[in-house]
This record gives sequence, structure tokens and C-alpha cells, in this order.
Amino acid sequence: MTWSELNDLFRKHTSFLISSHLSLDGDSVGSQLALGWYLRSLGKEVTVFDVDPVPHKFAFLADAGLIVHEKPRRAFDVLVILDCSNLDRMGWNGCREIAPVMVNIDHHRDNTSFAPHNIVNEHAAATAELLYRFFADQRVHYPREVAEALYAAILTDTGGFRFSITTSEIFRMCADLADRNIDCASIYQHSYDSHTPQGLLLWSRIWSTLQFHLDGRVCTIELPLAVIDELGASRSDCEGMADYTIMAQGVMVGMFIKYRDNETHFSLRSRGSVDVGKIAHSVAGGGGHSGAAGCTIKMPFAAARAMMLELLRKELG
Repeated sequence: MTWSELNDLFRKHTSFLISSHLSLDGDSVGSQLALGWYLRSLGKEVTVFDVDPVPHKFAFLADAGLIVHEKPRRAFDVLVILDCSNLDRMGWNGCREIAPVMVNIDHHRDNTSFAPHNIVNEHAAATAELLYRFFADQRVHYPREVAEALYAAILTDTGGFRFSITTSEIFRMCADLADRNIDCASIYQHSYDSHTPQGLLLWSRIWSTLQFHLDGRVCTIELPLAVIDELGASRSDCEGMADYTIMAQGVMVGMFIKYRDNETHFSLRSRGSVDVGKIAHSVAGGGGHSGAAGCTIKMPFAAARAMMLELLRKELG
């Protein structure tokens, strides 16, 4: 599907539902807000719905408060799903019934091209990069608030420009966004340096679980999900902590493990020599990028961790 064909589809229809994956991050939030603005600028009726709340660190983005978390009980002309590799990651049923037209825009390499209309580019650093390219191709003039949403999305999905997907072209895009009078320092502060007291207490509990495995090549941190309620924190308070698991010298793979009684979720990170996306994909419903991926094992914590460490032992040799 070309950018012109996508724009023709947008202009042809009247009502739109925009949604993304569970456990929202900067890319999913920023991309939804940017596309929502564009469709409204065309005079369209737009609802943005996600199962999970917007992380407090991204609440500063314009129109973040318009994202609803109760599934609409009406039908729409078009459902646009952003930054989501498969329908299971949506966290809600009825995607195919809520609108006769579905559009899938994403950058994950394991995207299943589940919609009749797909724009998937695994080489893009973020879904927001694809929207940036769409706006550029269609000569869309957007305000500072939209530039902020796109910048925050690209900033966070590149790990603060630390991941290998960060190219000179990404910097040129972000320079263009910065030229639109956005406050880059403020966006960074909100995204990385703004924490609630409860969130920092949660971090201290997580850091206390730090362990090394397989001759120091694997690092893990852990979180029983009940601790979040115990401290009065939120799940978004620990978003991004998986990135710290590959900071130590000699570590090749990091894991942030969150669990409840019979379900264990793994956020996997790699320095580059190990494809954690392939490892996550070996678990039903798992997947992601080579350097950052995730999966859920329907087992208690101890058994699930042992299973994952065995997978890593075979991979590392």
C-alpha cells in the first residue's frame, strides 16, 4: 500500500477507531496521537482506544487525555492498528467486527500482516518514523504538538538513540522535528527522568533481585506483580527497566521477569550478538526485534525462568 493509497482511504471514510498493543510505550502513544490529529484535521470522527492506561511519563503529550480505555460499543468505518505485530497483542476481542476496513501500520519484523491493508517496514526505527514519512510524502503541515508526539515516539523506541537502529537518517528526522519549536530536553526529561516516589521505591525492589547466570552472560531482574499494588505504584513505573539488564560488562542477554501465580512475562534485551526476537518467537505469542523482544510463559516463575535459561544456554553454547 502506497502513502497516496493510504491517504485516499483516510479521505474516503468518515469514522475511525485507532488502537495499539497492551502495555503502551512511547511509540504506541505518540503514533496514535499523531495519526489521531491528522484524521481530525481532515474533519473525521476519531476515537483512540487502548486497553491499558497511558504511562504517566507520556501524559504530557497533547491530547493524551483523549485516549479512552473502555471499548466503544459502536461500529466504525475504519480500524487503524498501530505498532502491533498481531491481534493477540491488542488485549481485546472483536477487532474484525468493529469496522469493515482494517489498516495495520507497524515496524516489527514478526508482524503477521493481519489486515487487508498493511504498511509494515521492519527496518523503521519506530512506527512513528513511518507516520513521519507519510506526513512528509503527503506534504502534511502539522503543529508543534504533533512534532512532539513523533519525537517522543522515536526517542523512546530507539532507547534514547542508543539502539543500533539509530541511523544518520533518524537523526535528520529528529532534527527536522526539533526545528518545529519543540523542547527536546523537556521531552527527554518526561520520558526518562520523571518518576513518582512510588515508582522509585518499585525500582529499588526490582534492583534488589539482580542476578547473573550462565557464567555472567545473562543478567536478570524480577518483579512479582503484587508488589506494584503493595507500593501504590503502577505498571508503567517499571516500563523501560529491561534496558538496564545489559549494562554490565560480559552480559550478552538481559531479562526483566514479571510474574503472577501461573504466568511469567519476559522482557528480553541483547547487546547484538544474540537474537532475542528469535528466542521470544519460540514461545507461543512471543516475538519482537533482534535486540528487544518479549514473551509470556503460562507457568509459575521458577519453572518459567528455568525454561528460559535453558533456551538461552542452548543459544549461547
